[in-house]
Amino acid sequence: MSRKLSLQTRILILVSSVTILLMSVIVWFDSYSLQRSVQETYISQLDGMTTAINGRYEESHNMEDVQQIFDYIQYKNANVLELTLYGPKEILASTNRDRIGEPSPPGIIEMLHSQRTLVEQFRGEDGMPQDRLTAPLKEDGVIIGAIELLLNTSESEALINQRTLLITVVGFMMTLLLLVTLHFIIRKLLIRPLLTIREAALSVKKGEPYRSIPLMASQEINEVAVAFNEMVLDQENRYNELQQALDTIKKAQKQLVESEKMVALGNLVAGVSHEINTPLGIGVTAASYMAEKSKAFESLYQSQTMKRSDLEDYLKAVRETTGMIQTNLTRASELVKSFKQVAVDRSVEIKRKFHVKEYIQEVLVSLHPQLKKTKHHVELLGPDGVEILSDPGAVSQIITNLIMNSLIHAFGADTEGKMAVEITAAGGEWLTIRYSDNGKGMPPEVVEKIFDPFFTTNRGGGGTGLGMHIVYNLVTQSLGGTIKCESEPGAGTAFIIQIPMNEG
Repeated sequence: MSRKLSLQTRILILVSSVTILLMSVIVWFDSYSLQRSVQETYISQLDGMTTAINGRYEESHNMEDVQQIFDYIQYKNANVLELTLYGPKEILASTNRDRIGEPSPPGIIEMLHSQRTLVEQFRGEDGMPQDRLTAPLKEDGVIIGAIELLLNTSESEALINQRTLLITVVGFMMTLLLLVTLHFIIRKLLIRPLLTIREAALSVKKGEPYRSIPLMASQEINEVAVAFNEMVLDQENRYNELQQALDTIKKAQKQLVESEKMVALGNLVAGVSHEINTPLGIGVTAASYMAEKSKAFESLYQSQTMKRSDLEDYLKAVRETTGMIQTNLTRASELVKSFKQVAVDRSVEIKRKFHVKEYIQEVLVSLHPQLKKTKHHVELLGPDGVEILSDPGAVSQIITNLIMNSLIHAFGADTEGKMAVEITAAGGEWLTIRYSDNGKGMPPEVVEKIFDPFFTTNRGGGGTGLGMHIVYNLVTQSLGGTIKCESEPGAGTAFIIQIPMNEG
């Protein structure tokens, strides 16, 4: 990319352009004026000749006298190439004797009625510049012929060219002198003060100790320097104020993030507690039922009235009840194990090796209380046994926030939505987690701000705008990966997350 022209160069180019334009106008005007002056001189000479010839012709009416005058004029003036007298029908006299008697150009006398003198400039076959001047020959005020003077204007043209060259050279020298003088003036009064201010700005940028700018320049430059000095002196106070405000914002943001995490953990505890109560309640009920059956069986045994069918009924009840108790206690144990692992991972940021798909399945188990209240379904796709070294708590929180974001924003109240988590391991270095839903989708202006802190489309519903910001920070900072959002209105939303499989 070409660099922009400096201020000094622009000023010099502008002045040069204006000066050259003015010099061109002056040279043209001077050349035109000189040419007109020479032409008027020729016309004056022709008028003098015409007057003399008119007087001689009116006295004698003899063409020999006119011919003698023509020859004398040509003899005295080396620039006269030819003199010709046109009659109404033929050439009456000429310094070129061969032309006498030739027909006159048609209409030449009529042309002189409307114009006193005709002037034509041209170059001969040898390239010599020539002027052809034609004036009327009168007798008693009536035009009876035309006198044509053919002149060699080489000397006049050379004079005009020399004059033009002289003016051009003088103008060029004056322009060059003006530009050199202007260069030094601009350099001293404008460029150097501006460079001094620039150096001072660079020193402030580098954090070097600042010294006020002393300038002895024009009033405008001095005012800029004074304003710059005042700005720099006030900058430190403003910087300290902004730093304090930034620290306050960071603390508030951290508190909000921690609060968001605790709220999510509290919801997890409440949901899992409710889930555990169900299998435990079934187990307690089954145990109570087993106790009653055992008590009734013991009574039969003691009364010695027990029959074979009673024993078989009791054994069947024992098998069914113990099976029910074992199944529900196993379910409760799995819930506790999942909850314990997810809760610990969220509260302690420790990197460890874990199987991604199996761990996300545990996260989905912990989210079952929220999901079962809706008609939505979550599908987990990808190969089993993919192991990574990373922060499982961050993965848990990312999946949780994405699912909760879909539950809140993506679906209507009575819709049945679908969410999918797809895992792909590429090359053993990067893990791709693609989360998607088939919900409402988002317009481009919302997609652009989806990861901004405190941005939410559900402010009236209690949204804080931190959920997706936390997801972004977890992916980019905690896991060292990348995340992007793809969405269109009515076409659902997808988040593509890429994280290293062996984060150091």
